[in-house]
Amino acid sequence: MLAAAPLLALAACGESGENADRVNEINRDRFVSGDGSNYRWEDPDERFDAPRLQGTDLDGNAVDTDEWAGSVLVVNFWGSWCPPCVAEAPYLVEAAESLAGESVRFLGVNIRDTPDAAKAFENRWGVEYPSIEDEAGRIADQFVDYGLSPNDIPATIVIDAQHRVFSIWRGALDDTETIVADVTKALES
Repeated sequence: MLAAAPLLALAACGESGENADRVNEINRDRFVSGDGSNYRWEDPDERFDAPRLQGTDLDGNAVDTDEWAGSVLVVNFWGSWCPPCVAEAPYLVEAAESLAGESVRFLGVNIRDTPDAAKAFENRWGVEYPSIEDEAGRIADQFVDYGLSPNDIPATIVIDAQHRVFSIWRGALDDTETIVADVTKALES
Protein backbone atom coordinates (compact mmCIF):
# COMPACT_ATOMS: atom_id res chain seq x y z
CA MET A 1 0.00 0.00 0.00
CA LEU A 2 1.11 3.53 -0.69
CA ALA A 3 1.33 4.46 2.99
CA ALA A 4 4.51 2.40 3.19
CA ALA A 5 6.11 4.20 0.25
CA PRO A 6 9.01 6.54 0.98
CA LEU A 7 7.85 10.10 1.38
CA LEU A 8 10.87 12.10 0.30
CA ALA A 9 10.20 15.45 -1.29
CA LEU A 10 13.11 16.52 -3.42
CA ALA A 11 12.65 19.87 -5.11
CA ALA A 12 11.74 23.05 -3.30
CA CYS A 13 9.12 25.41 -4.67
CA GLY A 14 10.62 28.85 -4.90
CA GLU A 15 9.34 32.33 -5.40
CA SER A 16 7.85 33.10 -8.77
CA GLY A 17 9.76 36.30 -9.50
CA GLU A 18 11.17 39.55 -8.19
CA ASN A 19 7.75 40.80 -7.14
CA ALA A 20 7.04 37.88 -4.80
CA ASP A 21 5.10 39.12 -1.79
CA ARG A 22 5.36 38.11 1.85
CA VAL A 23 2.98 35.18 1.32
CA ASN A 24 5.33 33.74 -1.27
CA GLU A 25 8.28 34.14 1.11
CA ILE A 26 6.47 32.27 3.85
CA ASN A 27 5.21 29.53 1.54
CA ARG A 28 8.60 28.99 -0.07
CA ASP A 29 9.92 27.90 3.29
CA ARG A 30 7.02 25.59 4.11
CA PHE A 31 6.27 23.58 0.99
CA VAL A 32 8.27 21.43 -1.38
CA SER A 33 7.41 19.94 -4.72
CA GLY A 34 6.37 16.31 -4.89
CA ASP A 35 9.07 13.88 -5.93
CA GLY A 36 7.48 13.10 -9.28
CA SER A 37 6.31 9.63 -8.29
CA ASN A 38 3.05 8.21 -9.58
CA TYR A 39 0.92 5.52 -7.99
CA ARG A 40 -1.92 3.81 -9.82
CA TRP A 41 -4.45 1.22 -8.69
CA GLU A 42 -5.83 -0.25 -11.89
CA ASP A 43 -7.60 -3.10 -10.05
CA PRO A 44 -10.78 -1.55 -8.59
CA ASP A 45 -10.63 -3.98 -5.64
CA GLU A 46 -7.30 -2.46 -4.55
CA ARG A 47 -8.49 1.15 -4.54
CA PHE A 48 -9.30 2.94 -1.31
CA ASP A 49 -12.19 5.30 -0.68
CA ALA A 50 -11.41 8.94 -1.31
CA PRO A 51 -12.40 11.34 1.44
CA ARG A 52 -15.29 13.69 0.92
CA LEU A 53 -13.87 17.07 -0.07
CA GLN A 54 -15.71 20.16 1.00
CA GLY A 55 -14.92 23.83 1.10
CA THR A 56 -15.52 27.22 -0.38
CA ASP A 57 -14.29 28.07 -3.84
CA LEU A 58 -12.49 31.29 -4.73
CA ASP A 59 -15.83 32.96 -5.52
CA GLY A 60 -17.33 32.03 -2.14
CA ASN A 61 -19.49 29.14 -3.41
CA ALA A 62 -19.81 25.88 -1.48
CA VAL A 63 -18.16 22.83 -3.07
CA ASP A 64 -18.88 19.26 -1.96
CA THR A 65 -17.61 16.26 -3.93
CA ASP A 66 -20.53 14.16 -2.65
CA GLU A 67 -22.65 16.19 -5.07
CA TRP A 68 -20.50 14.84 -7.91
CA ALA A 69 -21.33 11.17 -7.28
CA GLY A 70 -20.93 9.07 -10.41
CA SER A 71 -18.28 11.35 -11.93
CA VAL A 72 -14.56 10.78 -12.13
CA LEU A 73 -12.76 13.53 -10.19
CA VAL A 74 -9.42 15.13 -10.92
CA VAL A 75 -8.19 16.93 -7.80
CA ASN A 76 -5.14 19.15 -8.17
CA PHE A 77 -3.29 20.73 -5.23
CA TRP A 78 -1.63 23.99 -6.27
CA GLY A 79 -0.37 27.42 -5.21
CA SER A 80 0.21 30.47 -7.36
CA TRP A 81 3.64 30.90 -5.75
CA CYS A 82 4.88 27.45 -6.81
CA PRO A 83 6.78 27.32 -10.15
CA PRO A 84 5.90 23.65 -10.89
CA CYS A 85 2.21 24.53 -10.35
CA VAL A 86 2.56 27.33 -12.88
CA ALA A 87 4.28 24.97 -15.33
CA GLU A 88 1.52 22.35 -15.18
CA ALA A 89 -1.46 24.75 -15.23
CA PRO A 90 -1.85 24.79 -19.05
CA TYR A 91 -1.89 20.97 -19.15
CA LEU A 92 -4.66 20.75 -16.55
CA VAL A 93 -6.72 23.41 -18.31
CA GLU A 94 -6.30 21.60 -21.63
CA ALA A 95 -7.20 18.25 -20.05
CA ALA A 96 -10.35 19.73 -18.49
CA GLU A 97 -11.35 21.16 -21.87
CA SER A 98 -10.70 17.89 -23.72
CA LEU A 99 -12.74 15.89 -21.18
CA ALA A 100 -15.62 18.39 -21.00
CA GLY A 101 -18.07 15.99 -22.68
CA GLU A 102 -17.30 13.15 -20.26
CA SER A 103 -18.54 12.46 -16.74
CA VAL A 104 -15.46 14.13 -15.25
CA ARG A 105 -15.14 16.98 -12.75
CA PHE A 106 -11.96 18.93 -12.06
CA LEU A 107 -11.31 20.52 -8.67
CA GLY A 108 -8.37 22.63 -7.61
CA VAL A 109 -7.22 22.82 -4.00
CA ASN A 110 -5.42 26.10 -3.46
CA ILE A 111 -2.74 25.88 -0.79
CA ARG A 112 -1.66 28.92 1.25
CA ASP A 113 -2.42 31.71 -1.17
CA THR A 114 -3.97 35.11 -0.81
CA PRO A 115 -7.39 35.26 -2.49
CA ASP A 116 -6.13 37.86 -4.97
CA ALA A 117 -3.08 35.80 -5.95
CA ALA A 118 -5.20 32.66 -6.40
CA LYS A 119 -7.76 34.44 -8.56
CA ALA A 120 -5.04 36.08 -10.65
CA PHE A 121 -3.47 32.65 -11.23
CA GLU A 122 -6.80 31.20 -12.40
CA ASN A 123 -7.49 34.19 -14.64
CA ARG A 124 -4.00 34.05 -16.16
CA TRP A 125 -4.28 30.37 -17.08
CA GLY A 126 -8.00 30.32 -17.93
CA VAL A 127 -8.93 27.86 -15.18
CA GLU A 128 -12.69 27.29 -15.50
CA TYR A 129 -13.16 24.63 -12.82
CA PRO A 130 -13.56 25.52 -9.13
CA SER A 131 -10.74 25.62 -6.61
CA ILE A 132 -11.29 25.20 -2.89
CA GLU A 133 -9.34 27.47 -0.59
CA ASP A 134 -7.28 25.31 1.77
CA GLU A 135 -4.97 27.67 3.60
CA ALA A 136 -4.60 25.30 6.56
CA GLY A 137 -3.90 22.19 4.43
CA ARG A 138 -6.82 20.25 5.94
CA ILE A 139 -7.92 18.79 2.62
CA ALA A 140 -4.45 17.41 1.84
CA ASP A 141 -4.29 16.06 5.40
CA GLN A 142 -7.14 13.70 4.49
CA PHE A 143 -4.76 11.88 2.13
CA VAL A 144 -1.79 11.58 4.51
CA ASP A 145 -2.39 7.88 5.23
CA TYR A 146 -1.98 7.22 1.51
CA GLY A 147 1.33 8.96 1.05
CA LEU A 148 0.26 12.49 0.17
CA SER A 149 0.94 15.37 2.50
CA PRO A 150 0.38 19.12 2.41
CA ASN A 151 4.09 19.33 1.58
CA ASP A 152 3.55 17.61 -1.78
CA ILE A 153 2.71 20.39 -4.16
CA PRO A 154 1.74 20.19 -6.88
CA ALA A 155 -0.08 16.91 -6.61
CA THR A 156 -2.92 15.48 -8.67
CA ILE A 157 -5.32 12.73 -7.67
CA VAL A 158 -7.67 10.90 -10.04
CA ILE A 159 -10.71 9.50 -8.24
CA ASP A 160 -12.97 6.99 -9.99
CA ALA A 161 -16.76 7.28 -10.34
CA GLN A 162 -17.27 5.27 -7.13
CA HIS A 163 -15.04 7.84 -5.43
CA ARG A 164 -12.07 5.55 -4.89
CA VAL A 165 -8.54 6.73 -5.57
CA PHE A 166 -7.34 5.56 -9.00
CA SER A 167 -4.01 7.40 -9.12
CA ILE A 168 -1.84 9.91 -7.29
CA TRP A 169 0.76 12.09 -9.00
CA ARG A 170 3.26 13.68 -6.60
CA GLY A 171 4.80 16.43 -8.68
CA ALA A 172 4.03 18.51 -11.74
CA LEU A 173 2.33 16.98 -14.76
CA ASP A 174 4.42 17.54 -17.85
CA ASP A 175 1.80 17.00 -20.54
CA THR A 176 -1.94 16.80 -21.14
CA GLU A 177 -1.97 13.24 -22.45
CA THR A 178 -0.81 11.73 -19.16
CA ILE A 179 -3.74 12.99 -17.11
CA VAL A 180 -6.23 12.34 -19.93
CA ALA A 181 -4.99 8.72 -20.16
CA ASP A 182 -5.44 8.19 -16.41
CA VAL A 183 -8.91 9.70 -16.46
CA THR A 184 -9.87 7.56 -19.47
CA LYS A 185 -8.77 4.39 -17.63
CA ALA A 186 -10.70 5.49 -14.54
CA LEU A 187 -13.81 6.07 -16.69
CA GLU A 188 -13.50 2.54 -18.10
CA SER A 189 -13.23 0.82 -14.73
